[in-house]
Amino acid sequence: MAITEVWDGVAEVHMALNNQATGLLNLKKDIRGVLDQMEDIQLEILGERAQCRSQARKEQQKACTAKKKPKLGCSEGVKGQIWLLALRLLLGALLACTAAYVYVVDPTPFEGLVPPLLSRAAVWKLRALLGPFLHLEVDDFLPF
Repeated sequence: MAITEVWDGVAEVHMALNNQATGLLNLKKDIRGVLDQMEDIQLEILGERAQCRSQARKEQQKACTAKKKPKLGCSEGVKGQIWLLALRLLLGALLACTAAYVYVVDPTPFEGLVPPLLSRAAVWKLRALLGPFLHLEVDDFLPF
């Protein structure tokens, strides 16, 4: 009797697992369907946005070509590029001036900045590597 009860329990568990597997497969199909619908909706939205943008560009180009004087909106890209170029040149000049000051005049103000940014081992390696280039020694050049 105990064996038949065990076999009945196993059969019930087997049927429950089969029902769960079937339910999971149905759920997977439903989720796939929902994801496909969401993808279709997203593509529709993107298509509408692209059409709106292309229409806005066409209208802006027509407005720019219709008038002899260009609108501010037509030349915004060029102005932005000029400002970006000016800022890059200014930053490059600042970096070059700082490097020249450190190399020629006095590197000591910047020696205090490096240790907090790097580890001690890295600072000692940098000092050993860059020390002879940053400190001018004139003892060997003097005749007396």
